[in-house]
Order: sequence, then structure tokens, then C-alpha cells
Amino acid sequence: MLMRFSISNFMSFGYKTDEQQNIVPDEFYLYAGTSEQHKERVIHFAERKVLKFSSVYGANASGKTNLISAIDAGKQILLRTMSGKEYEEKYCRSRKSNQDMPTMFEYEFTIGQRCFAYGFTVNLSSSRILTEWLYEMEGKKEHTIYERIAENKEYYFDEAIFQNSENRQQFDYFIKDANRIQNSLLLYEIRRRNLEDKEFEIFLKIYDWFKHKLMIVHPNTKMMTSFTLFGRDDDRLAQILDYLDTGITGYEMREIKEDIFRQYFSAESDADKFLKKPDPDNPHKILGFLITDKMLFALEYGRNGLDKISKLMFQHGQDESRYEFGEESDGTKRLIELLAVILNDDEEKVFLIDELDRSLHPQMTVKFVETFLRFSENKSTQLIISTHESSLMDLKILRRDEIWFAEREHDNTTVLYALEKFKIRYDKSVSKDYLAGRYGAVPVFKDFEYVWGRQ
Repeated sequence: MLMRFSISNFMSFGYKTDEQQNIVPDEFYLYAGTSEQHKERVIHFAERKVLKFSSVYGANASGKTNLISAIDAGKQILLRTMSGKEYEEKYCRSRKSNQDMPTMFEYEFTIGQRCFAYGFTVNLSSSRILTEWLYEMEGKKEHTIYERIAENKEYYFDEAIFQNSENRQQFDYFIKDANRIQNSLLLYEIRRRNLEDKEFEIFLKIYDWFKHKLMIVHPNTKMMTSFTLFGRDDDRLAQILDYLDTGITGYEMREIKEDIFRQYFSAESDADKFLKKPDPDNPHKILGFLITDKMLFALEYGRNGLDKISKLMFQHGQDESRYEFGEESDGTKRLIELLAVILNDDEEKVFLIDELDRSLHPQMTVKFVETFLRFSENKSTQLIISTHESSLMDLKILRRDEIWFAEREHDNTTVLYALEKFKIRYDKSVSKDYLAGRYGAVPVFKDFEYVWGRQ
């Protein structure tokens, strides 16, 4: 589970330091506050109490999306290095001096019952790693696993974590080698070597947490894991779609011929990409999925190449016809794309969805969150969303500490804060007060006459 994320000097998140010139980052956290509501949604990790859900509200251009983008950027820098120029101008550009300042990413998260803090600083404009650290949080104490300052080639690691002296020497070599490489992190360098010794296991698990557990869903992301659910018999699929009032009451994977499959492509060569040739050396069947604007296909490959093509068809009540994926409404397609969030069977997945309410009816957004919370009972699964949907902002549905705000300051930087700080009563109409501007993080419009120059 994600417990805290800290960010500095990235997009609308500014660069601040204290009197000792230490970075003072903006923080978003999922530690439970003082609310007594919905205690079943609080997961305990020793002394730490962590929430399963969080929502972020704010006006357009307030920084909600930038928060999720920052979480994703730190993940991608770890997984793919900084060899490209993707983040070259992603520093906080409200001040030109920020180009030379470090950008900081730090994550506090859990693996099993263990709690870790992993972070690093980089210079985005020159694509260089500056520092990196990993701590294990034990009670109120932090145990340093390693720290390094790349430019100065300084480092420290706890030698006691290695009982094998050869592993200790090997890690010492890895960290020295990482300090010589400007654009990749130590965890990446360890992971790419595919080490199998158990003493390196925790480093591999942390890397894999970012790769497989921390799932970022942008507005145009299509979650393939949602579509693969239709490749197997699962009564929950139709039940959920019916429950969410999509009109869908059933589905089938209907087999089609190659010539029909080709008709879904404007160019012959586009279809050929998926019609693979026979492979006698591959005796195993492979099931793949292809999603287009019109259809979802299941493609089964074997020795003979493409053995079977099926397309997803939906049943609507007693209708005598079946309907293709592309014939469904934008809201229904959006729900189908997000099914893996609700029907996830992984205990430790963290889903971050930017603009959950895109294409969804207000009541649908609320029902989606409620359904996730019901299906994730007794699981350490998290859902973090950005949204404009004020009908979800109801203290009968959410806890005070599950509601966050992003607000744009006068210098165009973002500040984050939770509803918890306002200490409001449980019977208060939060959505009404929010839209009235009591908590900030809402648009402030000028008088219409201003547009025409009549002030």
C-alpha cells in the first residue's frame, strides 16, 4: 500500500527549502486521521494506520493531474532510466532558477507487513541522478538500508543485511558502479542483473512493487487486464455490469473468420500484423487480446499461427441482437476499461485513476467507488482518484481524511491539503460548502464584463 508520496520541483509543485537548505516537499499521504467513520477501511501495519481510498479535488489546472503524473514519473524513471528527454522541461517552470534545482520523489509504501521509504533526487534538465536512498521503517524508527550521493561518489549501506561476504562485496561494487552511471538508479541496476540470491530479494521486491503493484490509469489509458477478464468464464463480470446499470446482462466471445476480422481494419497490412505465421517450435497456445475503437478481439495462437479469432459481444436484456464493444456508450466503455480495479484479486495493488468521472454519470462515479470498497473488503488494495464529482463528497460515503484538495497558489504552484484539517461535523454538507468555496480549491471567475474590457 502507498502510505505517503513527497514531491518537489516537478510541474506545478514548487521548490522550497528550510533554513538548513533541506528540501521541503509537498506531501500527499494516506495515513488515517482522527475520523471514527468507516474503521473497516483502515489497514494496520504495526503502529501505522493506512487508508484504502483517497480522492483529490480541485479546479481545472489546480495540480490534481500533476500529482498523479508525478507519482508516475518517479516510477518511470526507476523502471526505464533517464536516458531520454521526456522529463527535460518538467521541473517547476514558474521560476527559471528551478531548472538548476533538484527534483525530489519519495514513496512510503508497504510490502507484506514491512514498511519502506524509497526516494531519489534528479536534475531533470540534464537527466542526471543526484541522490538515492532506501529506509525500512520499524515503529517510529528508520533503519537505513542504503544512501548514496552520485556526484560525490559517496555512499553508505548496512553491511549487516548481507551474511554472505561475497554478496556484501558485490553490493559494494553495484553501488559504486551506480554512482558512475548518470541516468539510472541503483534498484534498476540490481534488477537488470537478475540476481537470485535471497539476500538481494528485498531489492527485487521493491523494484517489482513499482512495476507490478503501483498502477497508474490516465484518462486515455486502456487497462488490458480488464479486457482479459472476458477471456474466461466469470459470472461476476455480467453481474457487475448489470449492477452498474449499463444495460448489459451477459456477454460471449463469438468466433469469426479471418476475412471478417480484416474488415475491421482500413488497411490490409494493419490486419496482417496480428495474423502470425506458423511456429512449429512453439507448442504452447497463447491467448492475446486486441482492442480497437470498435471491437475487442481474443486471438489464440499455436503451432499453426493464428488458430482462432473471437470478438466480444454483449447481451442487453431480452434483445434478440448482440452488440459490439464500439456500440456501447462512452460511459459503459469507460467502466469496462476499469473493471480490473473492482475485480482485482491481488492483495497489494495500488490503483491511481486520473479523472475517474470522465464520461461517467455522477451517480455512476459514486457507485463505482462504493463497489470497489465493497469488493476490496479484507484486502490491502487501494484506490486513489482525482475527480470533480462533488456528489461523492459525502461524509456518509467517505471519511474526512479520504478527501484531499489541490489548489493553485498566486505563483501558479500547487498546494495539497486534506479536509481533515477543517475539523468539520459529520452531519455537515461538505459538497455544498465545497462548491461555495469554503475549503478553497474551486475556480474563481472574473466578472463577465472583464472579458470585454469594461471594468
